[in-house]
Amino acid sequence: MPFTDVIDDYSNGATGTLTTTEGGTVGYTVTGNANTISRPGTDSGAQVTADGSETVTVDFDETVHGMTISVNRSNPGEVYFIVIDGVQIDLNDAIADGTVVFTQAGAATHVITPDGGISGTGSFADGSLGFLHFQSPVNTVTIIGTGGTNGNWDLFEIGIDSEDFRVVCFAAGTDIQTPDGPVDVADLQAGDVVTTLGGRTRSVRQTSMRQFTPLQLVRETRLLPVRIKAGALGGGLPDRDLLVSRQHRVLVSSRIAKRIFGQTEVLIPATHLVGLPGIDVDRSIQPISYHHILLDVHDIMLANGAPAESLFIGPLSLQTLEDEPPETSLDKKAAQTYADMVPARPFPNARQSRKIVAAHKRHARALLEDLVCIMN
Repeated sequence: MPFTDVIDDYSNGATGTLTTTEGGTVGYTVTGNANTISRPGTDSGAQVTADGSETVTVDFDETVHGMTISVNRSNPGEVYFIVIDGVQIDLNDAIADGTVVFTQAGAATHVITPDGGISGTGSFADGSLGFLHFQSPVNTVTIIGTGGTNGNWDLFEIGIDSEDFRVVCFAAGTDIQTPDGPVDVADLQAGDVVTTLGGRTRSVRQTSMRQFTPLQLVRETRLLPVRIKAGALGGGLPDRDLLVSRQHRVLVSSRIAKRIFGQTEVLIPATHLVGLPGIDVDRSIQPISYHHILLDVHDIMLANGAPAESLFIGPLSLQTLEDEPPETSLDKKAAQTYADMVPARPFPNARQSRKIVAAHKRHARALLEDLVCIMN
């Protein structure tokens, strides 16, 4: 499920504690008159009615970072609003400024309404799940229904967000360029040599793989890969569809990047590219294997012909590696020796990345318009 921990009892006056990603705990108190029930896709959720007659409020004992709300069983016309610390928020604005990340799974028929609520466009039983991940701190959250004229209801789960998915991964089936030609990323091993941007060669220090089932992908939609369709980056690249994890950085080489960031070539997470022509989240919910490739230095490999980074070991990615299952992770002790890696290209922050991508979309400019050559 998309939580480190989740509330299971939404009855009035219920109290408990949630375990945070770091292993600490935060207490909470529930008020309201919502029932607690379970349905497919929801373990134990608050039954909030569309007509506003049944609501739920959760007061945390201290400020929570990474709160996530899942939404299940929406029907058209049933609109629900989120109140944070006493203020009803407009989800359109919150998503636009990065305060909230909205993702979906299953039929993906949840929608954000023009007035800033969340609703659905399909049947309540179509299996759609909507997820609202709050990047900003939260002390109190209330969910109220203000759409619909009857007692129809949706299910809401409230919890603390799960681990950060910041590790750079390629999906199995991705071809990585080597001096001997393209090799499936799943077949690369420590000691192999890959060809990087400009024709340099680098040694593979470590590789690892982690598999996810369709059920895991449904319950944690941030594990879904970003699909970059053939040619979507410009110059015919990638040469076929490329699937990467959402935080995998892809090279952008353009005058727009130079104007906004001051550097022509920058590395931007794939999740920030979503919405550009040919780039979207792959919601096919198929089993997937993600592969890490750690080189002797951070560099830009050629994945299905397109420039994308190797694994960068920084404080956040190192912590994520610590949290991965032992049987699938890199050698953590060895990985720590690379913790002072120098980025192959600059990393714009989230705001700068969004500005660069928005300008590319507005002017219909290729992301690789200034990349002179792939290999010298």
